[in-house]
Formats: sequence, structure tokens, C-alpha cells
Amino acid sequence: MRPLTPEDPRSVGPYRLLSQLGAGGMGRVYLGRDPSGTAAAVKVVRSEYAYDPGFRARFARETDLARRMRGAFTPRVLDADTSGVRPWMATEYVRGLSLHDLLRRTGPLPESAARFLARGIARALAHMHGAGLVHRDLTPGNVMVSVSGPQVIDFGVARAVEAAEGAAHTGETERNPAAGTPGYTAPEQLDGDEAGPAADVFALAAVLVYACTGAGPFGDGHPSFVAYRVKALEPALTGVPEGLRPLVAACLAKDPRERPTAEQALAALGGPPDPAGAAEDWLPPGAAAEVAGAERRYLDAVASDSAGAGRPGRRRSRFPAVVAGAAALLLLAGAGVWASLVPGGEATEHPGDGTAAEPGTGRAACDLTEHVAPEYAEAARDRLTVPGEETIGLDVYTIPTVSFSADGNVLVVSHPQGVALWDWREGAETAYVGADLPDFAGTPVLSPDGCRLGYGSPEGGMHVFDVGTGEYTVHAEDLPLSTVAFSPDGERAAVGDLTTRSGVHTVDLETGEGATVGEGFGSDTLQFSPDGDRLLLAEEDSLVVVDPADGAELGRIGAVDAPVSGWSAAWGSDGEDLVYLGAGGVLRADALNGSDPQTLVPAEDSPEEYVRVLLNSGSDRLYTLQESYDDAGRFLPEVRVWEYSTGEELPTGGVETRFTHDLAVHPDGEAVAALAPEAGSVRLLDPDDLSLLAELG
Repeated sequence: MRPLTPEDPRSVGPYRLLSQLGAGGMGRVYLGRDPSGTAAAVKVVRSEYAYDPGFRARFARETDLARRMRGAFTPRVLDADTSGVRPWMATEYVRGLSLHDLLRRTGPLPESAARFLARGIARALAHMHGAGLVHRDLTPGNVMVSVSGPQVIDFGVARAVEAAEGAAHTGETERNPAAGTPGYTAPEQLDGDEAGPAADVFALAAVLVYACTGAGPFGDGHPSFVAYRVKALEPALTGVPEGLRPLVAACLAKDPRERPTAEQALAALGGPPDPAGAAEDWLPPGAAAEVAGAERRYLDAVASDSAGAGRPGRRRSRFPAVVAGAAALLLLAGAGVWASLVPGGEATEHPGDGTAAEPGTGRAACDLTEHVAPEYAEAARDRLTVPGEETIGLDVYTIPTVSFSADGNVLVVSHPQGVALWDWREGAETAYVGADLPDFAGTPVLSPDGCRLGYGSPEGGMHVFDVGTGEYTVHAEDLPLSTVAFSPDGERAAVGDLTTRSGVHTVDLETGEGATVGEGFGSDTLQFSPDGDRLLLAEEDSLVVVDPADGAELGRIGAVDAPVSGWSAAWGSDGEDLVYLGAGGVLRADALNGSDPQTLVPAEDSPEEYVRVLLNSGSDRLYTLQESYDDAGRFLPEVRVWEYSTGEELPTGGVETRFTHDLAVHPDGEAVAALAPEAGSVRLLDPDDLSLLAELG
């Protein structure tokens, strides 16, 4: 949720607009209130499309579809004008959390709650199918969990069955006939066939598996691999209660003719449910508290008229505090966008896959695949340009680097001219920060909330960019700095002095207040622990853990020779173990209790020295880079993959294991990103065997 800009309308039809909820390719959606005080999500078509007769016709069709989908478990259209100067549509403002976000906070649902949820969704689908409609993109992100029960939202890709049949007879097709989300898309839809009601039933079962287990029946990962599992493999139903498993298996049949109808699934689940009177009537206590809290906060905020949210022309240094825990239905055709608000925090816009904000941080996560400052969006290049070694010369501070954002949605690619942000799944550059930047050292990184980009410069200062607003700040500009680390809550940053070793400095990013917490330390290694309570520093012969608030030493791993190439280390998921490179290979030790190091990968397993280690404990993968040179003497480090729990090396294949400078591992283990040798591109690789999945640039 964002303040209105001078370009935004202040009213549409009978609705006074309070703030902007989100934007898609065809329009913007606002929080509005009518004269009676009823809140609505108001979608307004962009002016450039308002004069396109074809678009007007499509928008009118979408509005008609939304009106026809009215039911107990789908939000209703309140009002619309598809023939005005700026067509618009107002829908009920759904208060609650997406199923995706709810489970991230409270865990899977018990059988009774999952069954009630599925009954509501099945009732909505049965109503839609009876009206001759199909949804085509039912996912955990498109199911809102409210006090009274589930609400099925986002009909931007829904389609009338009779319209689809008519198009088939005339040879006309809509763009992207296989619209859907990997893991929840039926096999026939993935094969390019038109989705019918049976595809929605398939998605219903997949969502039910997610509700029971916290994972989809075909896993996660690169879309092509998920699609393969959907079409060729049986679903994983471990964790689905026995009472639901036969129905789920039938709904996930590969052949759509073998699946039950939505009506039959509803009957098998227990028939249509009545809307619940309170969240605790159908949800377990933790989930009920989350949903009921969202309801209360929404009502309090509307009662105060979202004070100050609609004032134009106010310069912001951070995102405004707004009502927490609500969600607005945004019918953005084909965009699948909805807005969710974080308890105790700020509004966050999300793609339709239900990507959630950073839980428990009190700050809103920023979706940099959708919303960046105009100057950065305009500077985004059509082609990624990552220079090879021969263009870098002797400037060791500006070698190309690559990293993933904390949520895994954005790939950060830096080179001497600036920093590019890529929506790597879509293969599109969304932002470019590169207007005469000073040289940077280390790797430019995004804060965990995705809002800020920071790096240290040998020319002086820690440079921090708010990618959403364009605000630019330099801290400690008189010091030559290098590696930057952001705290998990995104509110603080730590940076090391590159040359004078004056210490490691921390900065409060809101107030600009700083402190020195590591006297005499350099900056080769600088990382916050996962909970933000500890900061890892490096000396010549030791790794040291300090309190980031006052610099008090909390632990030390000493008497271990550092490799010639310098320290490389990673926190384990528990925030206590450290995995790091020593002269003896890849080692692991308790950072707080000073236990003797355990050797994970001995140095003798490598014909050359290891130069870097990367850990993804969630996917049980450890990646090492080791020295390697081609016939021309160019440094092309080679990557090896290990099973973290056993230390067993996994087989990898081909030239994809050799890269110019840098490697990044997706936080959820979906892919590995690597800079291709002497090429302006980034390779996306399979996380297990490093085979090539795709190439950017």
C-alpha cells in the first residue's frame, strides 16, 4: 500500500481513493471508500489502454466474468463502469491472509481445518463451473483465509467455457493458453490444451495437499522440472491425512476424464459449508489468532480513515506504516497481483504466487520484480552486460559478481558500470542502478526485505540505495570500505574498512547513527547470523563472533590457518555452526562454544586450493569453488557439489561447472546462478548436477 502520487486520481465513481494497493500491466488498484464507508479494491484502467476498443472489450468481459462468479466463497463485484473515460471496477476488500502466507507463519492445517477450507474452495469452483466458467490459476496465493472461511480470488486469467469453445471452433486463441502456476497446473494445461473444469479440480487437490503439508504435491524448483513431475511422476502425498488421500489422488489423476467434478469432490468432502462465525470456529488457535488479528487491525485502520495515506506530494524516506494483516483482491488481468499487509509492519505487494513478506521482521518486503523507482526501471537494459576478465584490467574491486535476493525472486548482477536487478524466472531486467557510481568492493547486496541495495567503495563510504523510492545515502564517506552485510530485519548494516583496518562499522539505516564494533578487523568476511544477534568477523588466523550492538566477543574459532585466498564462511541454519574454508579444507565448528572443527571436505580431495564455499542447508547442498586455469592462464574456478549431511560429492557434468568469477545459490535451492566465461550473460544451473537450465543475456 503506497501513498497516492500527483498522477493518481482522488476519486473514481462514488469511491474516494485513499492509497494505491498495487499495479499491473493494464491498470492500478486503489483502496477506496464509498459515501457509506464501505471499503473496496478499485481497479482503474491505465489511460493509454482506455482508448483501445479491443482492451475495453476485454475489460468488460473480465468484469462480466467477475460478476458471474459471485458466491459465498468468492468476493463480489460492488460496482463498475466499463464505458467511462477511465474504465474501473470495484470489488470487496478481502480481509485476511493468503493460505500461502498463513502456513508460512503457523504451519500446516489439521485435517478438520483443511477439510473446511477445501469444502469452501470446492463450493466456489462448483458455482463457477455451473456458470460456465473456469478459474485456470488456483494456487495457495489465490486462496485468502478470512474469519468466515476461504475466499477464492484473482480471476485475471479466468475464462468462460463457452468463449473458449467458440475460439476453438473459429481457430482463435488467447495469449498464453497454458496460464497457470507450476505445481498447481494440470498436465493437459501444461501440454497447451485449453483448461476446462477438470484443471480446476486438479488445482483444488494440489492446494489441499499444500494446506495439509506446507508443500505442493510435485515439489518446488525450476518450472521446467516441476512441470516434468506434474506430467510424468506420481504426486507426493506423505503428510496428507488418510481420510483425504483417496479423494486427493483421484483429483490429481493425469487423465482429466478420470477426475471427479467439483460437485463430486464437494460431496466427498462433506458438502457445502456454512460461513464460519469466527476464525476459531474452523481454524486452529495459532492460525485463528493471525486471521482475527488481521480483521481487527483492518477495522481499526478503516475507522481512522487510513490517516494521512492519501496526502500527495510528501517525500518519503521509508515506506509508510499502514494497517496490518489485510488483503485486497486485485483483479489485474493476467497479472495475478494481490496486496497483503504484514502484522506490525507495512504494506507489501506480492505476485500471485503468494510470495510473502519477511515474517516477523516488522518491515515490509519490497517486490523488486514489480515496483522499483522510475529512474532505475527506465535505466534497465534490454541485455545484461557482464564484462569478461579482459575488460576488467587491474581494477580488482570491480570484478563482476552475482547474488540472489533473500526471497530468491531477484538476481543481483554487478559489474564496473553498475548493478542490474533481474526477475530471473521471467528473464527480464527490472532495474539498473548505475549512473556514474564509484567503484565498489565486495559484492553489492540487497537487504533481506529487498528494499535497499548496498555496497562499500574503496573511494570512500557505504553507499545505500532504496530501490523502491530512489533515495540514495552515503554513510562513513571518509573511510575506504568493502564488504557490506545487512541485518535480517533490514534496519542495520555492517561494513568493514578495506585498507586502514579501523574496524567494522555498523549503521542504523533509519537514523544514520553509527558505531564501531570490531577494532582492528578487516572485511574479508562479514555476516550477520540468521537471527541478527551475532556478527561474524575475520582476523588473519581466526573467525570471531561479536555482538553487533556493542562489539562484545561471543565466540572464536582460532588457531586455524586461513587459506591463501582468504576466508570464506557461511552460517548454518541454526545460527551457531559455521562452515568455512581453512587450510585443511572445508570445516565446520560451533561458533559460540569453541568446539574442535570437523572436516567436511578434506583439502586433499582437491588438486587445487579451495577459494570459496557456499552452503544451502535447507536443500542439503554444499558448493565449493577451487582454483583452476585454462590454457591461456585465465582464472576459471571450477565448482563441485557436495551433500552437506554426508560429505558425499555429487556428480556434475560438462563445461557448466567452470565460471569467470562468481557463483550464487538460490535461498530455497531452486537454481544456481553463475557468470559465464568471457560472455555478457548469467547461467542458471540445476542445483544438483549443474546442468544448464537457462541463460540470461
